[in-house]
Amino acid sequence: MLRFIKKTNDKSLLKTGVNYSISATFYSVVGMVAGFLSLRWLEPEVYGVWQSFTIISSYLPILQLGIQSGLNLELPIMLGRGEKEKGNSIVSTGLYFAICLSLLLSGGSAIVFLFLLFKHKSLEVLMGFIAISLIAIIQCYRLHYIATYRSAAAFHKLSKIYIISACVNLVLIYFIFQFRYYGLIGYHVVSEFVATLLMWYSAPYRNLKPIFSSYCFKQLFKRGIFMTFVNQIIGIIESVPKLLLLTFGGVGLVGLFSPALAIGTVFNLIPSQIVQFLQPQFGYKYGQTGKAIDMWDYLKRISIIMPLCILPFSLIGCFFMPLVLEYLFPKYLESLMAIRIMLIGFAFSSGFITRSFLITIKAYREVVILYIIDLFLFVSLPLLLIKLGSEPIIINMSLGLTASYFISYCLTTFFASFTLKKNKYNIGKL
Repeated sequence: MLRFIKKTNDKSLLKTGVNYSISATFYSVVGMVAGFLSLRWLEPEVYGVWQSFTIISSYLPILQLGIQSGLNLELPIMLGRGEKEKGNSIVSTGLYFAICLSLLLSGGSAIVFLFLLFKHKSLEVLMGFIAISLIAIIQCYRLHYIATYRSAAAFHKLSKIYIISACVNLVLIYFIFQFRYYGLIGYHVVSEFVATLLMWYSAPYRNLKPIFSSYCFKQLFKRGIFMTFVNQIIGIIESVPKLLLLTFGGVGLVGLFSPALAIGTVFNLIPSQIVQFLQPQFGYKYGQTGKAIDMWDYLKRISIIMPLCILPFSLIGCFFMPLVLEYLFPKYLESLMAIRIMLIGFAFSSGFITRSFLITIKAYREVVILYIIDLFLFVSLPLLLIKLGSEPIIINMSLGLTASYFISYCLTTFFASFTLKKNKYNIGKL
């Protein structure tokens, strides 16, 4: 990443990239600390209740219709072309859509809540549903505002937002300790609200009014509907472990497997930051030159270096994990072997870096093929091992997921190696 930034001969871009990485790391680490402390303070069954609710959030992106995803992809390219007026127009349309969707979710959530109340569901279920509904409504705006931070000039603002949000989240961790389950759901709601409020306050296009343009809406929809399809597949893939564990073992197994999933967040921390910062830079550059091949050298190095950098940490984690669980998370000692297996798998879970740029250049056919293969791998392999394997369910789950990560990583690198060299993605200035 640093090599790409340096070759732009822009010191401010390098400084912005470094500052963003540091602040985003701090923000993510605080979130992970909150997650691990929740594992320590909450019983697996109780934590499993909240994890089961989060499955809902995996399927909500379909309601976005890809509008904010389209904005996220189109805005950097328009800025690269110098089309500022068109950029303003698609931002205004995106905001209009975010407001309409939030109102729709508010009404739908109220109806479902009344139904749950009529069915005399427990207070934990009712409060969990309220929390996940509020988060979904807030995210309508968060997804919009974060999509507007698509230039290097805006990333320094985003860095400050992450620092402030992280400090607020540190204070909120106390409420998880004090109120356990209800503190946990409160933490997530307030954290989401504060981050979104700060993004609104510093948004680069804050003064633009929500104005609907059918032309811009169609443009964003065409660009983003593909991302809706992709995000839905990703959501299904991410929810597969929880759904299979709920089906074959219940809420308790979902809770026991939660540490393995939490560690995955840790291992994808740096790769995720690379995507967040480099994707708009790549999009901006692609808008200027129209040559995808210029980016292959950087993507190739990232694809090779990332697993090599992560594997040593995986091995260190395997060695020290028994001590970590025994002294910090004794309730999750049954998860030891599953966590060790997943530590190896997560070393090969960074293929989304390369796929993000394939999406930027509209290599849709190749990306669709990759995600359909992923869907098959991440569903069939764990399910097959759970059905036929002799090991406990969570171990079979880990083996299936780890094998899927490795196969997916190899296929992504192979597809990218010839896709970015195709003539149709190297036609010159767009």
